[in-house]
Amino acid sequence: MTNKLINTAVGTIIAGTAFSTTSVYGKDTSHPNILMLIVDDWGAYDLSLTGSKLYETKNIDLLAQESAVFTQGYAAYPRSVPSRYSLITGRHCARSQTGAKTDDRKVNADSYCMAIPFKQAGYQTFIIGKWHVSDGDTMPEDKGFDINIGAGKAGSTNSHFAPFNKRISSNPDKQIHGMDDALPGEYLTDYMSRKTVEYLKKASTSDKPFLAVCSFYAVHTPIEAKEEMTERYRSKIKRLELGLDPMKEEEAGVAKTQQDNPKYAAMIESVDESVGKMLQVLKETEEYDNTIIVLVSDHGGLSNCGQKHKRELATSNLPLKAGKGHLYEGGIRIPYMIRLPKQKRRLNIETPVVNYDLLPTLADLCNVPVSPNAEIDGISLKPLLMNTNEHIHERDLFWHKTSQRPSSTGDYVATAIRSGRYKLIDFYMQNRIELYDIQKDPGETCNLVSQKPALTKELMLKIKEWRKQTGVTMANPERMNHGNNKSKNNKKNR
Repeated sequence: MTNKLINTAVGTIIAGTAFSTTSVYGKDTSHPNILMLIVDDWGAYDLSLTGSKLYETKNIDLLAQESAVFTQGYAAYPRSVPSRYSLITGRHCARSQTGAKTDDRKVNADSYCMAIPFKQAGYQTFIIGKWHVSDGDTMPEDKGFDINIGAGKAGSTNSHFAPFNKRISSNPDKQIHGMDDALPGEYLTDYMSRKTVEYLKKASTSDKPFLAVCSFYAVHTPIEAKEEMTERYRSKIKRLELGLDPMKEEEAGVAKTQQDNPKYAAMIESVDESVGKMLQVLKETEEYDNTIIVLVSDHGGLSNCGQKHKRELATSNLPLKAGKGHLYEGGIRIPYMIRLPKQKRRLNIETPVVNYDLLPTLADLCNVPVSPNAEIDGISLKPLLMNTNEHIHERDLFWHKTSQRPSSTGDYVATAIRSGRYKLIDFYMQNRIELYDIQKDPGETCNLVSQKPALTKELMLKIKEWRKQTGVTMANPERMNHGNNKSKNNKKNR
């Protein structure tokens, strides 16, 4: 890591963005509330805010106009479990963990999690929806959450319409528990927003601040949506005259080149409606200007599949390359925004940030002490958000994969580094390296390895040193299926 300092933010921040610690509506704002919204499998370009001609996210767009929008926000990993582990612990998911299988990391008895310091500081704590980072022995209520609705071992719902386990087997590991009070046929996203709204109303009557996490099961498969909304998008797609998606060869498979799934579009709008309802209740209870609002995804959108795997693809992440499962930008670049209390204008921040920065950032903003024994890899983004005279150190960001799914999502094991404007990906099982100038080429179309041999060597040395310091696990060649097969389009030598 270099000691060079960088500017705290890009763009101009206006007066009124930073919140004070004076009393608002009779409450002490030195400990503001937190509403964290996590969307599953949601790509960086799955918003009208970022240019989608199909998707409609009017409430999220309005929120962005009063938020810090991180234009280079990243997930720690391009799949759910490792990425969510990093988000909830502030710890890099590449760090070794006893008993871990490939890249999966579990919240166990030793894990320090986001809700713990907040509960210790007197916060009310609540989570609803996807958890997916425990083996069943350690659940959200064991890690600082007072109330848990439906957050367990399940990684997805079997149905987005109640009863949510109606087509599932008797295996409890694949069932969602705690949502049996859903109305017959109620849409899961609507149920989750209804229960969150109920909680926010109740929490507002207490003199204690709250940490509320709504972790949507949308927009993850199965791709199911309300029919009336879906039909409206079918008509919209016809008006856009998109035609048949020609698809594009990438890595070990193909990727969508256009956003044309009406059910997926309707799923996104349902999430947007839910966000609008939550923001409205915060305003009605006079908590909006005393609440930090976070909106993120766990990784990029599902846009690609392996050549041997037939599946319904949800979206396109263009102009970014690839999607879920890949260390290309489409797999790890995510929507990432934070609104501070009283913030009235949008602040675009181009500094690269990661989801494991959220724990230290929120604790810092809320004056909540974090245990000195906690292993935290993230940093506080408060200087960026508050536009203070403080700086944050320029840092290299790393990603690491020891598992791959070439026949499913078309990805291979790799390690990646983002250093300044450049990003290097080491496909270490394939003897292949790719180097990109992300500032000029965010779509990762021009491999610069042959043009910049000195930089390639420098970044490879950084990767090797990071692997050693972090204690990462490397992929086992004997367990790799097609691990040494080279992509048709990427036969680049070291």
